[in-house]
Parts: sequence; C-alpha cells; structure tokens
Amino acid sequence: MLSQQINKDSILRQLEKLPPDGLLEVARFIEFLQFQAKQTVQRKTSGKRAAFGIWANNPEAQDPAAFAEKLRMKIETRQDG
Repeated sequence: MLSQQINKDSILRQLEKLPPDGLLEVARFIEFLQFQAKQTVQRKTSGKRAAFGIWANNPEAQDPAAFAEKLRMKIETRQDG
C-alpha cells in the first residue's frame, strides 16, 4: 500500500475501508501527529534561553536547547543498561 503515491485521495479511499475501531485508531494517531507538530513548532520558535545553575558557566551550554538535546541523545542511546 505505501509503495503507491500517497495523497489525500488515496488516504481517504483507505479510510473508507476501515471498520469503526480502525477509524478511532486513525483519529488518535492524527491527534498525536498534530501534538508532535505543535511541540516541534514551539521548540523552534521559543528562542534561545540562557543556561542557569550548574550549567551557567559550562562552555558546551551556550545554546541550552542544543546542549539539552545532545544530553538527551546520549541518555537515549546508552548501552550500559
């Protein structure tokens, strides 16, 4: 199915074939995607904020959002347990 060109019409045709439970699942996924997109926009438009506390003088924390993302990635990709 995904090998074909995806557009609104092809998605609508697929939706017509779904049972009510499937429609509910699609609606929930759409809400999730909208929430995720909103969070991405908020992060991009929030601007830079100064680091504070123990991070205030850390040279790596000049861009706190990028620094936090780097720390988050390190934590999420840890292999030690």
